Amino acid sequence: MSKRKNGYVARNIRRLAKKTHTFICISQYVQQLLSGYGIPKEKCQLIYCSTNTQVKREFPSSLREEFGYDYDVPIIGTTGIWRPNKGFPYFIAACEMVHDWNPGTRFFLGGKAYAQDAAYATLLWMRGSILRTMGALKYTGFMEDIGKFMSALDIFVLPSDCEPFGLVMIEAMARGVPVIATNCGGAPEIVTPHETGLLVPPQDPEALAEAIHYLMCHPMERMQMGETARIRVQERFDHSTMVKAYETFYAQVIQA
Repeated sequence: MSKRKNGYVARNIRRLAKKTHTFICISQYVQQLLSGYGIPKEKCQLIYCSTNTQVKREFPSSLREEFGYDYDVPIIGTTGIWRPNKGFPYFIAACEMVHDWNPGTRFFLGGKAYAQDAAYATLLWMRGSILRTMGALKYTGFMEDIGKFMSALDIFVLPSDCEPFGLVMIEAMARGVPVIATNCGGAPEIVTPHETGLLVPPQDPEALAEAIHYLMCHPMERMQMGETARIRVQERFDHSTMVKAYETFYAQVIQA
């Protein structure tokens, strides 16, 4: 969503607001955006996205086995649609730095490109050529089973320029994987620094590399963050919590 008050999105949301009872906002960040567009606070209802928190981390990891990685090999990964706003070039740049410091580290980049983003996908493929040549970076492709991808990781990274919420973060956290995310959009509402992960400035590969390096050098803290993250997601982002919030909201609307 654009932050521009007079942009295309803002103009159309204001038009829509005349016929809309309530906007469901998936984060406080989205609430603030709508407020900036001129939408009254009473028309905005915060209901966070959710995930299945009863999932189990796959062990042994089938993805590690596919690539021949033992369990003492540290793996850092990210995934998503290959679009410029996802920040994957910053992830690759950070991985290059981390690999210089820790040559044994391996990196996974998942997801896929839409047809209209083919040129960007080509650039992303070329950007990772150095690490791929050294065998340090694997492009895993899109996976229907996100748990298979997450279960192989020691750290999940969300390098996006901005995410309204960032569902993929809670999918990682539900499996006990700590998250390093950019400090923008909905991420600060999900990741608590030094409790469930770390936050870094957007478009800053050096800060991202340092955060990855820090967690790799502090394995006990990293594992504790992962466990805290798993519990936090169960408490705040479980499917049942979201369903109850919607049920309460719809009941209020019917009674109004």
